[in-house]
Amino acid sequence: MSAKRVRHAVAAMLAGLLMSQTACGVAPTGVIDAGPAPVISGTPTLVTIYLLQDGRLWPTRVVARSPHVNDVLDALFAASGRPSNRLSTALTGLTLAQVQLVRYTQDAGSHNDPDATLSLRVRLFVSGWKITRAAMAQITCTARLRPEIWAVEIAHATPDRNGPLKVHTCREFWDLAPKNGHLPP
Repeated sequence: MSAKRVRHAVAAMLAGLLMSQTACGVAPTGVIDAGPAPVISGTPTLVTIYLLQDGRLWPTRVVARSPHVNDVLDALFAASGRPSNRLSTALTGLTLAQVQLVRYTQDAGSHNDPDATLSLRVRLFVSGWKITRAAMAQITCTARLRPEIWAVEIAHATPDRNGPLKVHTCREFWDLAPKNGHLPP
């Protein structure tokens, strides 16, 4: 390669580099901190949860971030720290470790039906000392208040493993219904 060709190739390369840096007309800058990212927060909403009054489930209105089942269950567990008005809870000492929502299908062929309404199964992993029957009733019946939840599965989570998921319906706790009241199915 001749010296003239080398100089021409180097000049063309330098011209290309200079053009690529100034082609858009904006000079590169370093990172500029503009503060925290914007956060959208909606207006809290009132939801119904079940607390206990005289050993029976009692519907109670509380504030939650949204009517989504995860937020309703968060509100239920948060209410365990502040019962009032002769209301109590069986959730004291329990922590909601994880909530999973999965499609609910009773048989394998029903999940492809386009006319089927959305139905979900909620799986809860709860950690803490012991999950009593009253605690399971509070969790199950509160979750079943949401029309899209058809089944509730609860597992007791420990640091080293999760217990088996057990399916619950509110019907098994109807003996805990308020006097002159009823519970979801």
